[in-house]
Amino acid sequence: MSEAGVYYPPETRVLPLTVIRRERMLPMPGKVLVNPGDKLQSAQVVAQTEVSGEVSVVNVAHLLRVASARAHKYIKVKEGDDVTMNTVIASKGLTSSGRLKSPVNGFVYRIDKSTGRVLIKVVGQPFELTAYLAGTVANVIAGRGVLIETTGALIQAALGFGGESFGVLQVVSKRATDAVKVRSIDVTMHGAIVVGGAWFDEAVLQQAIQMQVRGLIVGSMEGSLLRAARHAPFPILLTEGLGHIAMAAPIFKLLKSNAGREASINGVTHARWGIQRPEILIPLPSESKSEPPAFGTPLALGVRVRVLRGSWQGRVGPVTTLPDLPQQIISGARVRCAEVDLGGDDGRTLIPLANLEIFR
Repeated sequence: MSEAGVYYPPETRVLPLTVIRRERMLPMPGKVLVNPGDKLQSAQVVAQTEVSGEVSVVNVAHLLRVASARAHKYIKVKEGDDVTMNTVIASKGLTSSGRLKSPVNGFVYRIDKSTGRVLIKVVGQPFELTAYLAGTVANVIAGRGVLIETTGALIQAALGFGGESFGVLQVVSKRATDAVKVRSIDVTMHGAIVVGGAWFDEAVLQQAIQMQVRGLIVGSMEGSLLRAARHAPFPILLTEGLGHIAMAAPIFKLLKSNAGREASINGVTHARWGIQRPEILIPLPSESKSEPPAFGTPLALGVRVRVLRGSWQGRVGPVTTLPDLPQQIISGARVRCAEVDLGGDDGRTLIPLANLEIFR
C-alpha cells in the first residue's frame, strides 16, 4: 500500500489470446540450426552442443599403497590418451588386485606426479535443444539459442512440479469442481496432457504414470502427494495450489475450449530469486499482435481478482467497491478490504486486500 492508498496486489495471468515470446538457450556455446523466420514445431531441434564431461580422479598412490612421489612409475597411460572402462591405468605386480582400470570412458586430462593422481575427463555428451513452443523464429543469438514468437493462450499456474513437456490437451472432467477419477485416464490419454477439474489422489497419479501421459493439469492436490509429484515422470501443474480446491472457472473454461489442441507446459516454480511461474502455452492461429499487459496494475473498480485464501479461495470476480476505511471482517478484525462480486448466492462479498490477486 502506497502513501496515496493505492494497492498493488500480486498477479496471475490468464490470457485467451496474446503474443508469447520465449528464449531457448544452450547451456554452453554450440550451433544454432534454424534461421529467423523459420516456422517451428514443439519437438523440433533448434540448437545443439556438447556438454563438457566431468573429471574423474583415480588416486593411484592410495589404491596401490605406494608413496605419492613413486606412483607415476606404475602409471601406464600418458596425458591425452583415450581410455575406456577396460583400460588399465596403472599396475603393480601380476595379480588383478594390482591393476587399476579407468572408471569411465574419456581421455587422460592430467597426471599429477606429485600426488600420484590421474585425472580423466569424461567424454562430452551431445545436447539437443528443442523449440518447446510451436511458433516462428523471431531472432537468433549466434552460437547460443533463439527467440521464438507465437500468438496464443497463456495461463499461469500457482504451483508446479517437473520441467517442460508438450502434447495434446485432453479434458477428463465435466466441471471445474469435479475431482479427477481413475477411470477417466485410460489408454486414449497416452501421450496427452490431461486436464482435470478440482484435484486428484494417489491412485489417479499412478494411473497417469501407467498410461504414460505427458502432463497433468488440475486445480489442486493434497500435500501428502508432494513427494510423489516431485518424482513423477511428467510435469504436474496446480492452478490453485495445495488442498481440495476447484480450478478457477475462467481457467477451466479456457482449457476446455482448447481441448484437442497442442500445448506446451512448464512445471518449474521459482518463488524467490529469478521468479518463474508454472505456465501453459497454447499456440493459436491469429493475426492479432496484442502484447501482454504490463505488470504492476493497481487494484481498481472493475478489475478482475481471485481470492487466494479463506472460505472463498479460488473464486473469481470483479471489484465492485473499494472502501476508503478498514472494514470489520468475520474474525472481528478491521482491515482494508475490497468488495468483490463472486456471483451466485455469494454475490458481493468483502474480501481483505491481502487475500486477493489480480487475475487476467
